[in-house]
Amino acid sequence: MLASERLIHIRKRLEEKKILNLKDITQELETSESTVRRDFEELEKQGFLHRIHGGAIRAKSRRLDTVELSMNEKSVINRASKKKVCFEASKLIKDGDCVFVDGGTSLMYMFDYLCNKDIKIVTHNMLNIHNLENIKAEIVVVGGKYVANYKMNVGAIAMEYMKKFSFDYSFIGCTGVDTAENTAYTIDTESAIVKQAAIESSLSKYLLIDKTKLDFKGFYKFISLNEFDAVFIDSYPENAEKLDNIIICSN
Repeated sequence: MLASERLIHIRKRLEEKKILNLKDITQELETSESTVRRDFEELEKQGFLHRIHGGAIRAKSRRLDTVELSMNEKSVINRASKKKVCFEASKLIKDGDCVFVDGGTSLMYMFDYLCNKDIKIVTHNMLNIHNLENIKAEIVVVGGKYVANYKMNVGAIAMEYMKKFSFDYSFIGCTGVDTAENTAYTIDTESAIVKQAAIESSLSKYLLIDKTKLDFKGFYKFISLNEFDAVFIDSYPENAEKLDNIIICSN
């Protein structure tokens, strides 16, 4: 298929739905992810879309940080990669541990792999809590100001809760990472404060991302990557800046 034909196809799909999944479009066009990424980049230059982690959305604003997607829409982006990373990271946890699980769709699958362990889980992530049944783990939900768009609790009350805990492990998510600057980003300051509180109260801390978050800047720098014991990722591009503490979840 010619490049012009691919661009027309992508534009038609954008008219049908406001969010596109990279892998879905790759399969539809029967081409490579790198080719579709270049098509997304070209259409972004033309003002038709905004690239996001694992896909693209129909253009509404020139700033990504102002575009609000529902958690259901975000959860379908790179779902398999997020599950893979969560599964590998969950292997660290043994009975008796106390674990913090961060907010966001990248971390929501941690509950599936941790809930049948004899552990304590602390979280402000409300995405998957109500779907858990017949669980073995004790789950403590941090209270506070509920942010419906992100389905998490933040604010002063949340911080008072966070000061009470001591974690063996914390699993943290982010909007993107800049490997050249060795920095992790988030898109709002309130969630960043909760992340930092969990990290400071943890014996071991891990960042969980998929490869689409590499070299993708957000609104707020909240931590240096080398402060994590390791960064779990589903795969690592050869041309990306190398990190010393990377763990590639290849299986």
